[in-house]
Amino acid sequence: MGLSASQGRMLLLTARKSDLEYRAQQISQKRLVLAQQLEEIAVDYEEATSNRQMKISLALAATNSGNDNVNRTTNLTYAALVSGTLNQFSSDDSGIQAYDRTAGQEYASTSAYRLVDAYGAIVVSSVEEIPGTQTKTSNIATAQDADGVYRVGSTSSDGTKENSGDNYIVIPKESNGTATALGNLLSSSNGINTKSLQIDTQQGIVAVVKTDGTTAYYNYRTGAEITDENQKNNFTSSETASLVNDASSIPNSTLKTATNVNKVEGADGKYSLIDENGVVIQRYVVDETLKYGTTDVDGTTDGPNYLQECLRNGKYLLEKGSIDSETSKVKWNSLSWDSTANISDSYYTEDDDRAKAKYDRLQTQIQNQDKKLELELDNIETQRSAVTTEVESVQKVIDDNIEGSFKTFA
Repeated sequence: MGLSASQGRMLLLTARKSDLEYRAQQISQKRLVLAQQLEEIAVDYEEATSNRQMKISLALAATNSGNDNVNRTTNLTYAALVSGTLNQFSSDDSGIQAYDRTAGQEYASTSAYRLVDAYGAIVVSSVEEIPGTQTKTSNIATAQDADGVYRVGSTSSDGTKENSGDNYIVIPKESNGTATALGNLLSSSNGINTKSLQIDTQQGIVAVVKTDGTTAYYNYRTGAEITDENQKNNFTSSETASLVNDASSIPNSTLKTATNVNKVEGADGKYSLIDENGVVIQRYVVDETLKYGTTDVDGTTDGPNYLQECLRNGKYLLEKGSIDSETSKVKWNSLSWDSTANISDSYYTEDDDRAKAKYDRLQTQIQNQDKKLELELDNIETQRSAVTTEVESVQKVIDDNIEGSFKTFA
């Protein structure tokens, strides 16, 4: 083989060897990703099988003379925890909070609990639970405002209308009843958030963020999509609004008024009840997540789990109410949830089989992919060894040619 031919052969082999090494690196990177995925599903499986659930056993007194008292065990929720408070104690006690009951309710809890934070402030799930507060509900307006927006508000006793800050836009339809461009967008893309959208009331435009992250502009009065770049560029948001299909979907508005005591919200977000002399009667913390939970895109909430985690990690503490035998007044005693006889905390096992099946399926898929990559890597390594041997052979030929050439001209 001539020197030039050997050099050409060497270049081809070197390129081939580099390509094989690059492919081997890619496969190794893929196997690393699979290892990370395997670790993630192992963590998910561990979380699914180690989750815990608190239960509370309630002694329920019959409100109907034809029924007997019963005991019920249920998932520990905020509603279950404070369910007995209203029936045991008078509503003028500043330490009492509870949900309203329906007139025909057959049972009521005979135990009363409440939550407090580390500083002694009572924890409630809504402002309405703070004593001295009354809530008035008024119907929504039957017609849109001049700019096409329903502005939910309440009318006080003196006739003053107060906007609650909730604005709504009813998606318009064509004259023949068919959906407009705005209506078609929302009906075909369930992932689009229809709440708190930016609106330009001067131009009558709403900005909708699509599922791909882009923003589209629509005339919320006609439902047509805005294609004029000048209108888009001049879009100025003055308010936010939620989109609904019809006016009946707009909730009633509420107006909260305090009586007997002044309810003052402090800079720290806590509420204080203050009497006519300016003395703080009680402090409150409003945590709405206790009642409603954090809502995910699929509409699920985690209110019960949130409460249970707050008790486990000590964010909130537990107090139980009783009647003082000497004063006949309400007395609240601190206690630890894990030493409370009617509150239990155990592993939730009902979803373990489903979690195990999911883990086995995903693990098998990842392992099969890894085996394929391993076989491909072995094949590449075999080719690389052959190319390396060929490179060494060609290099020897080149060295012999060079040595022979120097001897000739020596």
